[in-house]
Amino acid sequence: MKNKTILFGLTAVFLISAALLGCGSEDRDKAREDRSGEHGEEDHGHSEDEGHIELSPEALKTLDIRTVPAGLRALGDEIRTTAVIEPDRTKTAHVSPRIAGRVEEVKSFLGESVKKGHVLAEIDSIELGQAKAEYLKAKADYEVTLAEYRREERLFRKEISSEKEYLGAKGDFLRSEAGLNTARETLRLLGLSDAEISGLAWEVKGHASSHYLLIAPFDGTVIEQHTILGELVTPEDNLYTIVDLSRLWILLDVYEKDLRLVGGGSEVDIDVDSYPGERFKGTVTYVSDTLDESTRTAKARVEIPNPDGKLKPGMFATAAISLPSREGKEVVAVPASAVQRIRGKPAVFVREGEDTFEMREISPGRESGGFVEVLDGLEPGDEVVTEGGFYLKSVVLKEEMGEGHAH
Repeated sequence: MKNKTILFGLTAVFLISAALLGCGSEDRDKAREDRSGEHGEEDHGHSEDEGHIELSPEALKTLDIRTVPAGLRALGDEIRTTAVIEPDRTKTAHVSPRIAGRVEEVKSFLGESVKKGHVLAEIDSIELGQAKAEYLKAKADYEVTLAEYRREERLFRKEISSEKEYLGAKGDFLRSEAGLNTARETLRLLGLSDAEISGLAWEVKGHASSHYLLIAPFDGTVIEQHTILGELVTPEDNLYTIVDLSRLWILLDVYEKDLRLVGGGSEVDIDVDSYPGERFKGTVTYVSDTLDESTRTAKARVEIPNPDGKLKPGMFATAAISLPSREGKEVVAVPASAVQRIRGKPAVFVREGEDTFEMREISPGRESGGFVEVLDGLEPGDEVVTEGGFYLKSVVLKEEMGEGHAH
């Protein structure tokens, strides 16, 4: 009786365990189906089978996928080196006051775009006021002595006035003329133009204006500002630095062994971390005549347009100097932006139809001018994805990680 009781208990335990395992299996199958359905919605409706990806019409509308045909191209070699972006020194100005004074008004500020002739600040200078007053006084004295000299000259010719009186008037006139020229030259040294000097006049209460304007010398951007209302400034103070950022210099290092290959006119592609995948093009305009003894490199200057202001002085960059093809042989090449690294290997996505794409591993060769040579894996005319490839790559990697897709 005791043995039967034990046997009955073991049988009951076995049946209950089997029932629980069956329920768990059903729950797991249901959860797997739910997850598969969820992933199908997240992936914008696509299917993927051994590197072949099919996108739904909705996904194609959402994603900006662009392609270009692989083509034959004569690729030259290139030299890759480090570089730093600097302002064009021919379009950089340090604006200082012409004469000591006090800042009366600040009209331009850091980061502001200014035009040539724009007023940056207004400065009051006692010394300038005195120089203007001396000029106006010398001008008045000149006009009086000139009139007296002409009168004495007429009287002397008519023998009404003596020679002594005539020579005395002439001497006064010559001295006043010299004084006027000295006063005018002083104002020129202080930065006034001839037009400004000619327009000088006594102001209210018989005083000459002691104010002058700090002017922008050309169109540019204020990258430094050191002006405070009411502070005393001198010609040694750099109150503003203005740079025309529409064109920049890029200084790069060329190793001694490569100097014979680089010269004026060499084309250069610039890459910066801030804009991955985007290349900026410039031209070598100067190669230094001396070498850095510690690095055995010479500085080369590249001038590059910067109309959108994306590049900033101080940025570090990588430069690729294009060299002419030595053989002139054409090879299959694609834009560098088309090449992805998937599972540690270089690959591209090829458009097979309106909504289908194939991942193909390739064997890359040389890279030059933003293009990559393809030794194996592509034929001329194959449509490779240049924009939108990161999404297709994510589809492949999700499948590799075991995530479901909507089929």
